[in-house]
Amino acid sequence: MPLRNAYRPPGDSSLWDSFLRRLETTIQVAKIHPATIQYLTHPKRMVGVSLPVVMDDGGVRNFTAYRVIHNIARGPALGGVRYHPEVGLGQTCGMAAWMTLKSAVFGLPFGGSAGGVVVEPAKLSRRELERLSRRYVTELIELIGPDEDVLAPDVGTNATVMAWFQDTFTMTRGQTTLSAVTGKPTPLGGVAVRDEGGGQGLVYTLADLARAKGWPLDGASIAIQGFGQVGSAVARYAVREGLKVVAVSTSRGGVYNPEGLDVAALEQHYALHGHLEGFPEAKFITNHELLTLKVNYLVPAAIEGVIHEHNARQIAAEVVIEGANGAITPEAEYLLKLQGVQVVPDILANGGGLVLSYLEWVQDLSMLFFEEAEVQQKLREFIHQSLQAVLERAKPLQGDLRAGAYALALERINEATRLRGVYP
Repeated sequence: MPLRNAYRPPGDSSLWDSFLRRLETTIQVAKIHPATIQYLTHPKRMVGVSLPVVMDDGGVRNFTAYRVIHNIARGPALGGVRYHPEVGLGQTCGMAAWMTLKSAVFGLPFGGSAGGVVVEPAKLSRRELERLSRRYVTELIELIGPDEDVLAPDVGTNATVMAWFQDTFTMTRGQTTLSAVTGKPTPLGGVAVRDEGGGQGLVYTLADLARAKGWPLDGASIAIQGFGQVGSAVARYAVREGLKVVAVSTSRGGVYNPEGLDVAALEQHYALHGHLEGFPEAKFITNHELLTLKVNYLVPAAIEGVIHEHNARQIAAEVVIEGANGAITPEAEYLLKLQGVQVVPDILANGGGLVLSYLEWVQDLSMLFFEEAEVQQKLREFIHQSLQAVLERAKPLQGDLRAGAYALALERINEATRLRGVYP
């Protein structure tokens, strides 16, 4: 087996294992040199650090944190930082690998990285969260930067955290370096519409696919699992494309109305109450119930592994679009295909945020900043061009979008690896 000597992280490695299984499947249909496979199955750098933080009560608490660079064949690494109690090394390796593939699909000059801190951010005060964030950058200061490893937001982090990251990097290095971090507020070099990029890009991909494949669009039903930064943007832009948002959910459950939800009112309700319960003219449902709704489109936009072998047979959607990396396990995808369910893979569907990170990095390096209209135009162009490339690569693969996207990504990484050679 070509992957028999692949790196195996300790503990829960399900996301990394999913990457390896998808890699093993793809190399059966794509010409990838054995040396490239060796690079891809072994992360370039894995760092674990302890973060001592002074808490508001005067005590010191240690937090476990990670940063992984998966591959840099196509350029410096870029990847998010996740704040979540279930962060682990295996998960972080998997997320870094996903970023490597996603950057290649979109033709961006990046490799993949990821990081995370084992923490429940909602249980920290704002000051404790700031100390934690600044400590994370301080511990990694020699390993990150615009030419090596660029930090970006992920689950549990936002523009405020990114601002703390950027300021800490700048103050420690002694010079202003806007391009070390993406996802920052606009006054600090952040790109316009950054918060909406992931969801916006997904809807653009869906709309283009619908037109290319004859899928329904105007009036078609869509259910979204997850109502955070990505999920809420998906709902907002889905309405603009004429789709009918019938259900959304958070970790506490969701709301459902087969006639369609008022997304603007729902966002106001969520901002006011912090949950979706009690929203008028809608039925409260569980996340499991949302995943099994009979809809045209289902978007799992929360965390990885929510559609698995135990619930895949209950999926009634016509198309599942991965809003979260690794939302569908390989075993589940096999079952979905048997049921005739179409799958739009994560590395194609949710790359909008990555594209905006690239645009932010470019403008911060050049100190020439894009107007919002330019950002919108470039985002749309990247989405369209990447989708066309995937559709073309998928033609000899029975139109399988997953196979096409992975084959395209791996072949681009393979070419870069071949041209660079092995150092020294």
